[in-house]
Amino acid sequence: MPNCENCGRKWQWKTIVSKTLKLTNKVTCPYCGKPQYIVPKSRVLTGFFSFLPTFIIIMIGMIFDINVWQVLLSAAGLLLVFLAIYPFTMKLTSEDKSQTFI
Repeated sequence: MPNCENCGRKWQWKTIVSKTLKLTNKVTCPYCGKPQYIVPKSRVLTGFFSFLPTFIIIMIGMIFDINVWQVLLSAAGLLLVFLAIYPFTMKLTSEDKSQTFI
């Protein structure tokens, strides 16, 4: 779980998921109100974990010839696993490093 670099407090799971699943790189600390930025490496890892379930579902569908309901159930299960793992892969910094990543 990420910590705020300004106040040092650990963010809760619910806070991380609700504040960081947006298209912006900037999030505000719920404790001190200072801006925090998602580290570019964390955003890349999040992107990878976003497409991995889709790939897995397509491969399972092709290999096992499953019906639509099984695909939807698999997608829901993988979404829950992604949401459970996501906060542990997130790192925050007080400086915007997104321009230096490219």
